Amino acid sequence: AGWASPAHALATPPCSTVLAMPAINIIPLTNRSSTYCVSDYGWSDTWFVASAPVRHDPRLDVFSGDDAPNLHFGIRGGAPWPEVSGFGWISPVIDGGMLESVHLTGSPWVVTTPVHFTVFDTTAESLLHHPAGMDLLITTSIELAGQGITQTFVLTNATTDLTFEDIVLADYFNFHPNGSTAEDFRKGTATYSPLGGIRTTGPDDGTLIANGSMRGERVDDLHGTNASFPTVPDIAFDMVQTVTYPDPTLPDALFTAGPGDAAGGLAWRLDPLGPGERASFSVFKLAEPLLRTSVAAPAGLPLMLAAGFAALIASRGARRRRQFG
Repeated sequence: AGWASPAHALATPPCSTVLAMPAINIIPLTNRSSTYCVSDYGWSDTWFVASAPVRHDPRLDVFSGDDAPNLHFGIRGGAPWPEVSGFGWISPVIDGGMLESVHLTGSPWVVTTPVHFTVFDTTAESLLHHPAGMDLLITTSIELAGQGITQTFVLTNATTDLTFEDIVLADYFNFHPNGSTAEDFRKGTATYSPLGGIRTTGPDDGTLIANGSMRGERVDDLHGTNASFPTVPDIAFDMVQTVTYPDPTLPDALFTAGPGDAAGGLAWRLDPLGPGERASFSVFKLAEPLLRTSVAAPAGLPLMLAAGFAALIASRGARRRRQFG
């Protein structure tokens, strides 16, 4: 881990630039309801709900903040996961509890195929390679309508003689319901449920953009959340990178964190992969936008509409009597 030197990534607006080396590609998946930015490494720190600005605006961004995948694995009969995968982060740079993407992770993953669109501007893919012999295909899709994101991770053992075991796929989810400015990013409250995963909500104080949630295709094997940071350490961040989550059988493993810069992590244990074998797992993220009435109805409008509707029904009734009477 460390801190980055200033060098802009190849981010397409309105995705935020990353002040880090190496430079990474970041592109926006978009529909009429949402814009989600994804990098070569499946990592994101920009998500706009409803309309997106022309340039990045932290007031409207519910990340910055991370949505950061993590993968730990070891080699059967060889090195265990701490030696093979280190802290497990796939992206070489993440926010790591900051509002800027300046935290270097030491990730050894190499981009084989940069992130690129595969279905219009709603689906993107990238292909990565780990020097131990693991390939990782990441597909990220945004719903054609709505605020749902799906990420599918396909792990392939590209070796001819090794078996990978102790595989743990995780997602670190640092969602900012009220935006990512210094005044608003500490307003989130994170809760957990087995079927719903992690859900982060914010107060409806005029700055609330959307509540957010993250879950897997099955109930997680490990999970944890934390309260505000940097007032206290980012416990969830450390849980993910060290695979030291609370015992899920204990009552304090199911708790509410916040309000603060609330974050959480979910992790899933995957079966060992022998030479040439592959496995797939999907993670789902959802922003729940507020439904507001932007213009109040004029006084008496409901009565006017009711009267108009009654007149219409009476008119149709008279017409039918003339036709069939």
